[in-house]
Amino acid sequence: MDIELYGKSIIDKAISGGGDEAEVYVSKKKSTNIGVKGQKVDSFEQSATLETAIRVIKDGKLGFSYTTITDGQAVGRLVKEAIENALSNEPDKYTSFAAKAGKLPELGIYDSNLPSISEAEKIDRAMRVEKSALSYDSRVDKVRSASYGDTTKETLILSSSGLNVSWLETICGSSIEVTAKDENGSEVGSDYDYQRYYSNLKVEEIGIRGAKTAIDMLGGRNIETRSVPVIIENTVASQFLSILASSFKGDSVQKGKSMLIGKTGLSIVSPKVNIIDNGRLEGGIGSSPVDDEGTPTKCNVLINKGILTGFLHNRYTAAKENIESAGNGTRGSFKLPPSVGLTNLYINKGTLSVEDLMSDIGDGFYITEAMGVHTADPISGDFSIGTSGLWIKGGKKAYPVRGVAIAGNMLDLFMDIVEVGNDLRFFGGIGSPSLRIKNLTVCGK
Repeated sequence: MDIELYGKSIIDKAISGGGDEAEVYVSKKKSTNIGVKGQKVDSFEQSATLETAIRVIKDGKLGFSYTTITDGQAVGRLVKEAIENALSNEPDKYTSFAAKAGKLPELGIYDSNLPSISEAEKIDRAMRVEKSALSYDSRVDKVRSASYGDTTKETLILSSSGLNVSWLETICGSSIEVTAKDENGSEVGSDYDYQRYYSNLKVEEIGIRGAKTAIDMLGGRNIETRSVPVIIENTVASQFLSILASSFKGDSVQKGKSMLIGKTGLSIVSPKVNIIDNGRLEGGIGSSPVDDEGTPTKCNVLINKGILTGFLHNRYTAAKENIESAGNGTRGSFKLPPSVGLTNLYINKGTLSVEDLMSDIGDGFYITEAMGVHTADPISGDFSIGTSGLWIKGGKKAYPVRGVAIAGNMLDLFMDIVEVGNDLRFFGGIGSPSLRIKNLTVCGK
């Protein structure tokens, strides 16, 4: 199907059916997901979908509808429902659709070789992640799950205002979960990664990292409650950043649900910290030439040397502030209208390796896992979570520690960052390097 002709036909129907303005969003996807167990295919799924959503403005009122069916009758219902929904809403002067987007940049988000990769080769990839984990150490008892998956997606956004933009993207991913066992008990480890290009997905490294996280924690012990320097591994630091993330969204600020309200221009975290949301990051999982409203994406610096410089906006929240959209209009699903979302949110990397970060620590704690980060209060920033990791002794990793907890406030924690590592790693659309905290109370026995 020519999705541009399909999209234009929907716009035409919406305007001829009584809409004053219309916007159509079409997503054409093809996905493969493979699971293996014991070097045999445990699951194999392929899917192809065409998802359509329309927004219509009628008398200043916004209506929305969606469908996965493309025949004429379904399209007629789609348009009719959107107009009826609009008529039942109140007028809203801040609603608008994008016009022309201009020339689109090349962002390295589409792998033209992916369609030619055979099913057999993809299955082999899934088997290799499992094999690498099992061969890492004899104490790796079993692989609970190992997978490979990819998606090719074409997106089209049209509007009656003159917008006509489309782009292609690919995502390849793999994951592993293992159990390691010795005379002291067992531990679970996992790892995953996503890449835009098939050749950039290093499945053996994923398997090894997953196995290593389990092996490193064997024989974990508890410790006495102590206040010590702490290093937060990039995996956990990214989870902490995800709690702070919602406070950067313009709609959260406007609804009074951000911990950063009234703090623009103030030093809110350590001057070592720079936080960026970059929708044009080369090869980024969250990168696209325009957002899901058709507004060109941008590189938005949110915190510069500890100082809050601004927030993320889509067309609607930007109109309320009388500013330009930041290119952060995103759809969590085609079944939802655009809201304010993230692209590639990350803490910019520093210059020190993890070894450098811990080199002068006599006694300290290196956090490699945090349980319940999602329970942190996104408005106050308060948290109390369980953690595990490795004790630092004489500047080196000494032994595993588990069954301990940390508590505090997210902004206070980020203010106490004294060094930022050089090991920036993305976990989907959120990334961070490892962080060194000046001092933190680690609650043990």
